[in-house]
Amino acid sequence: MKKTELREFFRDFRASLRVVSEEMPGLLPVTVLCALLDSAFPFVSIILGAKILDCLLTGGEGVMTLVWWMVGLNFGIGLAVRLLKPYKDSQLRKSDNLTDMAVMKKCLTMDYQQLETQEIMDRKTRAVEASRNCGGGGGTLGFLYDLADALGHGATILYALLTVSRLFVPGNVAPDAPAWVRFLNAPWAALALLAAALGVTAASIPLTKWVNEADMKMYEDGIDGNRRFGAFYRLVDYPVGKDMRTYNLGGMVLDKFMRNEKTKNARFRKNYMRAQTIRSLISVVNLLTVLLSYAFVGLKAMAGLITVGAVSMQVGAITAFAGAVSQGIEMLGHLDLHRKYMREFAAFLDTPSQKYNGTLPVEKRDDGDYDLEFRDVSFRYPNQEQWSLRHVTCTLPKGQKLAIVGPNGAGKTTFIKLLCRLYDPTEGEILLNGIDIRKYDYGEYLSLLSVVFQDFKLFSMKLGENVAASVDYDHRRVWDCLEKSGMRECVAAMPEKLDTGLFQQKEDGVELSGGEGQKLAIARALYKDAPVVILDEPTAALDPVSEYEIYSRFGRMVEGKTSVYISHRMSSCRFCDVVYVFDGGAIVQTGAHEELLAQEEGLYAQLWRAQAQYY
Repeated sequence: MKKTELREFFRDFRASLRVVSEEMPGLLPVTVLCALLDSAFPFVSIILGAKILDCLLTGGEGVMTLVWWMVGLNFGIGLAVRLLKPYKDSQLRKSDNLTDMAVMKKCLTMDYQQLETQEIMDRKTRAVEASRNCGGGGGTLGFLYDLADALGHGATILYALLTVSRLFVPGNVAPDAPAWVRFLNAPWAALALLAAALGVTAASIPLTKWVNEADMKMYEDGIDGNRRFGAFYRLVDYPVGKDMRTYNLGGMVLDKFMRNEKTKNARFRKNYMRAQTIRSLISVVNLLTVLLSYAFVGLKAMAGLITVGAVSMQVGAITAFAGAVSQGIEMLGHLDLHRKYMREFAAFLDTPSQKYNGTLPVEKRDDGDYDLEFRDVSFRYPNQEQWSLRHVTCTLPKGQKLAIVGPNGAGKTTFIKLLCRLYDPTEGEILLNGIDIRKYDYGEYLSLLSVVFQDFKLFSMKLGENVAASVDYDHRRVWDCLEKSGMRECVAAMPEKLDTGLFQQKEDGVELSGGEGQKLAIARALYKDAPVVILDEPTAALDPVSEYEIYSRFGRMVEGKTSVYISHRMSSCRFCDVVYVFDGGAIVQTGAHEELLAQEEGLYAQLWRAQAQYY
């Protein structure tokens, strides 16, 4: 292993240990202790059994003392291991969720604009694949199990070397003994054997590296294959079932799925066979070590240099040593793989935020006196040349109802994303009470906004939890918000009321219609009770009667609050104090509904007439 690779190994290995020790500080010490005790267990019988055999062959004096020692040590070590293992195993199983939880936490806390980039999505995919044992071993659980095994094999090698060290001690040899006997009795003969055994063992190290490369190739291929598998598999789910059936897409999807699986399996089979062939060579190489050791011990026994008991002890120690070396090298190879996998995991977790997070607290005001202002704001999405907003300047005064209208692609939703600070302006600034919103603590700033996005999401939780966005909530407030959004009667008719589960994640879960879901999302925005309410196409899925009811209650729902209302339905603007008309990323008209309608050549009037002709 090159110096750079060695430095990489220890760097990534330390990082992996840090992840584990931070989450479960007691696990590593217990794992080490278990490995030392578990590995010592067979050597009690190997060493004391040999001494008992020698005692029996020389008269039997002291045999029972040795037997009691063997029984006592076996019992004590076995009891200690049995007491420690349940804790270790429970912690190991618990660690299986560490990586998934860490990825979830990172996704929930990283900048929204980063989540939309291909680079971050690739990093996330690689982190998840690495944490799920892709390509031959990965993830915290696999790392810990292999670490425990590697420690155990290391302890076994240490115990075995201490046991076979007696081979280095010269015995009593007559001066006229044959040359081969004197050769075997010399300490350097044992050293030569040890050097040969280590040389043969060292030959398996590059072979293990080749196995790792094959496993890593399976991991790399698995990322793309599993991503495609997931995409195809999601096509059988409920949300896309209608399109799949009405357009008879089943045959095409299954055909593409099978082709993907055929390609993925062919690549996997190629790398798997390569890895297994190399593993077979490693087994042959390690067998040579055992044969050399057995030959040496056998010849010393034939020469009368060691006792029968010593033969038994050395054979047992050599067998344990050979197995530990073989499996230990394999475990070290696995650990090397694991640290590469966990490097992918760590790279995702270490992704720095691009967005500056201010520290100023937001002033708490009971009167909701928060003025927002866009000052010469321009914005374009990452890796795009086209501007989505250009030189936008406008104010959102406290307590006013504002409408934002315009054709598709005019920049309306981008305007809201900037207002919510999901992105920061490329140029210009957005101010809250005269201060750039980037200087405020992000969490405190978001607490001022209640938003219903055009592509809002409800979650597979209880209905009341969806409205309150919390497990613990005020039932009376939830019912009040449901009343304002027009969903109270619908929910009251459900057998479980607020405890009704949404979606078919459980047997009694319900599927809401598009309009019902939209009303529930409006209720969630009302429950937050923020001073600024933003509604992006809040009635797109509602029937005309429900839409009229929402508009009729709109003033009461946002009374005393600043409200921003985006809609393609021009009739909604009649309820608003000010209308901003967007086109091509810029504000091209500003005014009240009647004022803009009077400008017959303006875009607003054109949009109004285009919709009105169908009524």
